[in-house]
Amino acid sequence: MYFSVSSYFLLRKLHTLYKIININNLSNSITFTIFKKNQLKIIWRLDSKSIIHTYVKINVKKYTQDKVTVSTKFMVDILTTFSNEELFIEKKKNTLNIYSKQGIYKIPIFYDSNHNHENINILRKFYSVKISLYSNVLLKILNKTLFVTGNEESKPILNGVFFQFFSHEANIVATDTYKLVKYTIKNFKINRRVQFTISKKYLNIVKEIIKNDKESNIFIKYNENKNIIFKTKNYIFSCEPINEKYPNYLSVVPHNKCNISFIINKFLLLNTIKRVSIFSKENKKSFIDFHFSHNKLKICNQNTIDINNSISEIKCKVIFNNIKNMKIGFNSQFLIEVLSSLNEDFVYFELYYNRMGILKPLYNKKKEESIFILIMSTIKI
Repeated sequence: MYFSVSSYFLLRKLHTLYKIININNLSNSITFTIFKKNQLKIIWRLDSKSIIHTYVKINVKKYTQDKVTVSTKFMVDILTTFSNEELFIEKKKNTLNIYSKQGIYKIPIFYDSNHNHENINILRKFYSVKISLYSNVLLKILNKTLFVTGNEESKPILNGVFFQFFSHEANIVATDTYKLVKYTIKNFKINRRVQFTISKKYLNIVKEIIKNDKESNIFIKYNENKNIIFKTKNYIFSCEPINEKYPNYLSVVPHNKCNISFIINKFLLLNTIKRVSIFSKENKKSFIDFHFSHNKLKICNQNTIDINNSISEIKCKVIFNNIKNMKIGFNSQFLIEVLSSLNEDFVYFELYYNRMGILKPLYNKKKEESIFILIMSTIKI
């Protein structure tokens, strides 16, 4: 193995992988192999069922079929010290030698029996369905859903995001049983109905990858319950779906009319909740109450220090009200997270007595996507 490569382009590829490694505390080793005559294939195995490929253009001086495994951190640290220059890289027994204008630098080679790459050919197998999305759309979906996923190891299905693709639309759902987000893309076209759940761990990796491939297409290839491929302009990521049936999220969505609905300024509501929450005795369990009386909304903390100093009355536009007085409690942190995830200035809020609240962003113009957010109410104990 002997080739020349731009230090800048090699570092750029490795830096993305190294960032993913740091964030997720994953395997630090990567494998190089020459692909065709002008490309270096970089292979990174996260675990036994997931793998990332990327490619860098090179000039081959000596072609071999060797696979060389090295430390990602070591390579990134070394490449960071070079300006944008052409480096010559050659395998020499137990080292990978880097030749530059300043000298020769020897990188130790790993011999890891766990890093066999026989199932790389899985990418070439037939897939039952292929889905195309703009990378910025998928990034928006992940930003709107990942924070709602659960953390309970006993319920791995809730640690993932549920993707539903129909012939006319797509629904992406995440829930931790306390809150639920459904992101819908309308006028979505696909040749057959398909659904799957992907873990938060893998989707965070996809998120980091597409941050570097903005304004491009991303192809999702689904092979029944065996594996899912995310293919961008510069990366290919193969992972396994969660092979467990996702809960029927529609069963918790109310079908009857709400008790109260109103439109409110998102920033006003968000800052009021933050302000009221400061007066909590126990910040770890910060619950707030919504009081509706005579079409006025008052917000106070359930664990107030001084009731007179921790009630806020804010303006809103009441759309529907079939009850004179209403009190309903929410986890303030949940509301803060949800409201912070929305970009729109105004939200539509529905309240269901002693049950839940439903939020929807209020769009200025008709959009192809919509967001539905459900938050379960809390009862003061």
